[in-house]
Amino acid sequence: MKQLSYILQNEKEVLDFLKSHFPIYHESNVFFRDIQYGIQSLLERKGMRIGYTDGEAVAREFIRSMEEKKIFMPVDKQTWVVNNPEYRKPQIKAPAAPARPAPPKAVAAMPPPAVPAPEPAKG
Repeated sequence: MKQLSYILQNEKEVLDFLKSHFPIYHESNVFFRDIQYGIQSLLERKGMRIGYTDGEAVAREFIRSMEEKKIFMPVDKQTWVVNNPEYRKPQIKAPAAPARPAPPKAVAAMPPPAVPAPEPAKG
């Protein structure tokens, strides 16, 4: 099957395609259906139509190959942990500290009021 040959010969392209369409990062979980649908989508973009059943078979072979290379570590029958440091999540820089406000002006430097305050009425 030419679809399987293409996928197995272009594993890096497949992983990059999957990463661009699904949240796949180093030490994240990846699920069987995401891999299957991603592979089917990639093949269709390449002009290679593939049915659902064949898509499952190609995905299983791709996963088997990734397990052998220790890129996918099995969690259960449908889930794997991605072991590819190249796909680390980008680091988010901490926000810069805000600029320090200017110190308050000294009270002595302020001019006195121009008009004296009125005295309270006696009553």
